[in-house]
Amino acid sequence: MTNDRAAAALAGIQRLSGLPAGQLDVTIRPADADAFAASTSGGRLRIEATTPAVALAGYAQLARRTRIGSVSRSGVRRPTALPDGASVAASSPYQRRVAYNLTVGGYTTPFFGWDEWEHELDLLAASGINAAHITLGQEAVWLQAFQQFGYTETELLQWIVPPSHQAWQWLNNIEHFGSGTTRGIVERRVELAHRVFARMAELEITPILPGFSGTVPPGFAERNPGAAIVPQGLWFIDIAGPRRPDWLRTDTADYAKAAAAFYGTQRDLFGLSGWWAVDLLHEGGKIGDTTLAAAARGVEDAMRTADAGYTWVVQGWGGNPQPELLDALDTSRLLVIDLVGEHWRTMNGYGGTPWVYGILPNYGGRHGLYGDLEAIAATPATLFGGTEAVGNVVGITDMAEGVANNPVVWDLFHDLAWTTEPIDLDAWLDEWVEARYGRSTEGATAAWRVLRAHAYGPWRVDETAPTPKESTLVGTGQPVDIAALDATSVPDVLGAAVAEAGDTLDAFVVYAGTDSVVAAVPSLGANQASMVGPRVLPYPAGALRPALAGLIAAAEAGRSPSLDYDLVDVARQVLADHARLVLARIGAAVEAGDTGAFDAATATFLELVDLQDATLHAHPAFRLETWLAGARALGATARERADLAEWGRRLLTSWGARESTMLTEYGNRDWSGLVGGYYRQRWALWFQQLRNVLTGAPTTPIDWYAVADAWVSDDQPLAERPATDVLEQAKAALTFVTSRPDGT
Repeated sequence: MTNDRAAAALAGIQRLSGLPAGQLDVTIRPADADAFAASTSGGRLRIEATTPAVALAGYAQLARRTRIGSVSRSGVRRPTALPDGASVAASSPYQRRVAYNLTVGGYTTPFFGWDEWEHELDLLAASGINAAHITLGQEAVWLQAFQQFGYTETELLQWIVPPSHQAWQWLNNIEHFGSGTTRGIVERRVELAHRVFARMAELEITPILPGFSGTVPPGFAERNPGAAIVPQGLWFIDIAGPRRPDWLRTDTADYAKAAAAFYGTQRDLFGLSGWWAVDLLHEGGKIGDTTLAAAARGVEDAMRTADAGYTWVVQGWGGNPQPELLDALDTSRLLVIDLVGEHWRTMNGYGGTPWVYGILPNYGGRHGLYGDLEAIAATPATLFGGTEAVGNVVGITDMAEGVANNPVVWDLFHDLAWTTEPIDLDAWLDEWVEARYGRSTEGATAAWRVLRAHAYGPWRVDETAPTPKESTLVGTGQPVDIAALDATSVPDVLGAAVAEAGDTLDAFVVYAGTDSVVAAVPSLGANQASMVGPRVLPYPAGALRPALAGLIAAAEAGRSPSLDYDLVDVARQVLADHARLVLARIGAAVEAGDTGAFDAATATFLELVDLQDATLHAHPAFRLETWLAGARALGATARERADLAEWGRRLLTSWGARESTMLTEYGNRDWSGLVGGYYRQRWALWFQQLRNVLTGAPTTPIDWYAVADAWVSDDQPLAERPATDVLEQAKAALTFVTSRPDGT
């Protein structure tokens, strides 16, 4: 067994480092606390660690601290030689280092194949992760278990939503999206899940699987007379959004029977992890005629029956877990995930319940440079030796809704796994940048000084801006008539529900960055695309240009995979920020009634969009086609491929069908094909309507959902085009903005 564990670690280190097995000595020695010791001498790397995953973390830490290599979500730089006499050792103060918001299964990984999953699992291990939420293939449990309760396979395949959206069905938020799924897609996802779980077992990363919350398909009581079903209303605390699935009261014998079928099926399909995520009343829902305490005890009893050594994982989010739930349960079997790392303060440290400190640096998987590096680096001062009573904190977790962004935030946060002391951010950034880029340059140092000061500042900013009327109209499913916009009143479809919700809304403690106006619903007042965020940049629109110049200088001295990624990421942000200045020029032209100035400014805006699209296309991580290729690869028939691609596009645009308009652009991306396709199309249409107003020509109300629906339903492949050079595109972006510093 020890040899098998060492072999698993050795294979993982080879995948990350490229070093031959003859240069590696790996020993796995279990201990009470996870720890590693890594050293080099005589051209060999020696690692002793408590688990295979921790051994990979030991390699990643040594590579970065000696600056010979880098393991990062944005790219891996492998060492060309091993230094002599290097050593790094650390132990973790945390039992649980948890990966993934459940939504990562939608916003990042729904179309991963084995190659992507293999690298992702290596990255989790290298980041110190020892548990991860996984929903991959779990829809097969519903498909098999509910056939024992009167449903046909056809009915269930229609009820189960497409893979891109299944995370929210597990969170009890949605059901019946599009054409559902197919048996073939389910089987292929189960096959992939088996490989993922097998590798997790090798690395000793515990999968946290969805448990049975009581979510059932429609008509459960008709098929099972006497079952106590509670309709759940609409998604977001019954204010707006898609219809939630029905809930089978969890304090009933019918629930116990259904839960036994669920857990038995899950065990037969995947083996039993004993770690289950269940959130009662997640972002809304109704408890019916029972109590939360009784409902929670029913869930607990079912888990205990399925596995006496169970762990129930719940989210600290939106006022949950409520004290009533904690008081009713054996809290030694609970693990609370504090999504934003702040709820514990109002919950008295969860009263001794084991909990995990989290950050939520991303919503919807959106792009945008964002994350409070100072706060992250200082976290140990709060959790260890601070003046506040933190309770039984046993771990850390990055709860970003999508993780394919902001690698500096991921890497810094996961370095907390190995320290009880605050991190020296100056020294850490110098080390991190040199390890990523392969050399220390004045340009890279200066660039990250600018990025740290502006893009990666405080989680929250004091200034906010209002939501444009056009965005509100779209969010409530209304068309936008530009000629009558001033006279158009926004339907008060939310007012009464919001008032009834009262303090419930206050429980949603959030912080978020501001995303791109290019992705926004077109408006002269556009300030961000999604509904969550402050709608203002926390820095002047041109503040990041020196950072792009510094990275260009660094790239001219030598390239690396992560430097190429950062060049595109920062160029993307610089262009997105500049679009705000150009939009202001368009607004001024409209205000002045100056058609010539309007034509010039709108042409500049569309030129910027085209340039951003070309810049994004220079790197595969920023291409819509990369996403869609993964979606199509999951399908085996033309119909499957088309449906998977369609719902993959929907997630990024309208999010769902018309009932999901409140989520319009929630999952927006700065990706080529999306920027130069859908976003450009919308702005061009809007500009034509604006010009009609200026010239007195007739205008046409725009149903922006219908525009999105037409775009996502068109499964024509994106036009093939050669990839341009990252460095040349970054230079073109910098030239564009510096030649028009005020947006002209």
